[in-house]
Amino acid sequence: MTDLSDLFSPIMLRRCEVKNRILVSGHVNGMAGEESLPNDRELRYHEARAKGGYGLIVMGAAAVSPHSWLFPSVIQGWRDEIVPGYRKLSDAVHTHGAKLMVQAWHNGHQETGFYSWTNAQAPSQIVSAGQGEAPAVMDEDDIRRAVRDYADFAARCKEGGLDGVELHFGHGYLPQQFLSPYSNIRKDRYGGSLENRMRFGTEVIESVRKAAGEDFVVGMRLTADELISTGLKLADVKEIAPIWAGTGNVDYLNITVATYRSVAPALAPMMVPPRPFVYLAAEIRQLVDIPVFAAIRINDPVMANDIVRNGEADMVVMTRASICDPEMPNKARAGRLDDIRLCIACNEGCWERIEHHQPITCMQNPETGREGVFKLDPAAKPKKVVVVGGGPAGMKAAAAARERGHEVTLFEKSSELGGSILLPAKLPARQEWSQCVRFLAHELKRLNVKVSLNTEATAALVLAENPDAVIVATGSKPFESPAPGLVGPDAAIQVEAGAHVVTAEDVIAGKAETGRKVVIADFQNYMKGMITAEFLADQEKDVTLIMPLPFRLLAANPYDIDKPTHAIQTWNMTAKGVKKISDFEVKKAAPGKVTLRNVFTEKDQEIEADTLVTSYWRRSESGLYDELKGKVKDLRRIGDCLAPRRVINAVYEGYKAGMEI
Repeated sequence: MTDLSDLFSPIMLRRCEVKNRILVSGHVNGMAGEESLPNDRELRYHEARAKGGYGLIVMGAAAVSPHSWLFPSVIQGWRDEIVPGYRKLSDAVHTHGAKLMVQAWHNGHQETGFYSWTNAQAPSQIVSAGQGEAPAVMDEDDIRRAVRDYADFAARCKEGGLDGVELHFGHGYLPQQFLSPYSNIRKDRYGGSLENRMRFGTEVIESVRKAAGEDFVVGMRLTADELISTGLKLADVKEIAPIWAGTGNVDYLNITVATYRSVAPALAPMMVPPRPFVYLAAEIRQLVDIPVFAAIRINDPVMANDIVRNGEADMVVMTRASICDPEMPNKARAGRLDDIRLCIACNEGCWERIEHHQPITCMQNPETGREGVFKLDPAAKPKKVVVVGGGPAGMKAAAAARERGHEVTLFEKSSELGGSILLPAKLPARQEWSQCVRFLAHELKRLNVKVSLNTEATAALVLAENPDAVIVATGSKPFESPAPGLVGPDAAIQVEAGAHVVTAEDVIAGKAETGRKVVIADFQNYMKGMITAEFLADQEKDVTLIMPLPFRLLAANPYDIDKPTHAIQTWNMTAKGVKKISDFEVKKAAPGKVTLRNVFTEKDQEIEADTLVTSYWRRSESGLYDELKGKVKDLRRIGDCLAPRRVINAVYEGYKAGMEI
C-alpha cells in the first residue's frame, strides 16, 4: 500500500492540533442564501468534508464590512447574528475530528455597490480590473474602522466556537492593495516604502490577535507573486513574510498567487500542469518558523504527500479536490486510491457557478452543494434497468442506479466507454478529461454493472431484456463535413465547389487534414473552437478563429463564462500565434478564401483560407428513444440525447435518473 504517512501526520497550529496535513481553503460556495448568514445547507456541505477526513476546513470569505459585501451569498461578518450559525457549524465539524476556521475578507477596490448600495474602499483610487468601479480613497478614519472591523469579526468567530480565523491578504484584496505598488500610490504613512505599505496589514494582525486572545489560531492567506510587472514579486514577499511571522501573532502562511489583473492562475484549469506554485511556498518556508501551506492545482494525495515529505510545505490545500470528492482523505488513508474521484480542474461546477452567483457543485459529483438532498438511498423495490450509451450521462446513470440496488445492464456501441469526451481527451491541454472516464468506468466495475461493448442497442435488443426502466443516453453526433451547398444547423454557410471545409471533430480525431492557412468558424462559441485552434497552431498552421460574440473570446463577462479557464486558453492561443476575430461570422467558403459578415453591420469582407473548420453544437441521437416510446413503462432520455450541452449537464442528469428510478 502507498505510504502516505507524512500527509496523515498531525500538525500544531499554535495550540490547535490538526489531525492531518490536508486543508480545504476558504472559498465562497454561494450557499448562504439571501439572508447572508450561515445556514443548514452550508453546514451539510462542510460536515460532509469533515466526515470525509479533511483535517482543517477554512470556510469561505466572510465580509468584515458592508464595504466588502460583494453579493448576497457572501456571509455578512459584521453582524452578531453569525455567531449562532458558526456555533452550529463548528459543533458539526468538530464531531468528526476536523478543525474549522473562516476567512476574514475585505475586498477593497474589488467591491461593487450593485448589491451593497455602498462604495468600494481602497488605499488609492485605482479601479479594479475585476469590477471596473472606482473606489473611495480611505482616510485614516476609514483605515481605523477597517482595522476594528477585522478585530470585531475575529471576536465573533471565537464566540461562535471556531478554531481560528484566516486573514485574507491575497488575491488582490484590501491588505494586498495596501502592500502592492500597483494599487498603493499613497504619499502618507500608509504608502511609499515597504514599511509604510505593510502598516495596514500589521495593524490588522495586531488588532485581531488582541481581540482573539492567545488560544485562537490566526492564519494568513498571502499572495507570494502578483504575476504582473508593476506588482508584488516573490522577492518582496520574502522580505514581508519573515517580519509578520516573527511577530508571534501569525500562526501560519497559506501561500497563493495573483491579483484580479492576473486571477486565472489562482484557479488554474486543466491546461495548467499540476502543482504550479508549490515552489513559492517552498521558498518562503525556508525563511519563517511557522507552518507554510502550498496551494493550487493539487488534486492527488500521493502528490500532496510528496510535497510534505520533501519539506516544500507543512500542509497542502486541496480545495477543488474536496469539492469533487469529499471522502478523498478517508479513501486515501485506507489505500483505496482507485476509488478517489480526482478533480480535473474543469472549473465548470465550482468557479463558473460562483461567477453566476449560484451555489457551487461539481461537474463529476452532483451531490456537492446538494448534500442531504441528492443521495442514493437503497431502492424500495429493486428493478431491472437498461442504460443505452456509455458516455458520461449513461455511465453515471448506470452507476447511480446500481448503487441503489437495481440490476443494471449498459450497452455501448463502440469498443470503449467515454462517449464524446474521448475526443478532447486526446489533446495535450485536455487530457485530464480521461480521469472522468476512468473514474466512471471504475465505478461500473466496482458495482458489478453488466457492460456490453461493441453492441448496437436496437429497440428489439432492449425490449428482449424485459426491463422495468430504460435510460437512453445515446449522445449526439457532429454536423457532417459539407458538400457544396448550404451547411450548418441554420444553413449558416454557403459552400462553393472546390472549397475545403471540415469539422473540428474530424480535425482533432485525425480524420481530416487542413491546409496551412486555416479559418475556424466557431458557431458554438465555447471551448471546442478554441482547443481546435490551439491544436492546429501546435502543427505550425496559420490559424484565425472567428467568434460571432465578443464576450466568450475576451473572457470579460462574469455572467457568461468561467473566466480563468477561458483566459488561460486565450493566453495559450495568443502565445502560439492564433489570431482572433470577434463580432463576425463565416457566411461563405470558396477555394482559397472565406467571406465574413459583421454581426452588427451585416457588411462582408474576405480573408484568405486554405481550409475552413466548422465548430458547432452537436445534434441529438434520439432515434432509439423515439422507437421505445409507449413500449417501456419508465423511459427516460438524458444528456446530449435530450439536448447537446456540456458534461456537467450529462453527469447531473445521469445521477438524477439513477436516483429517481
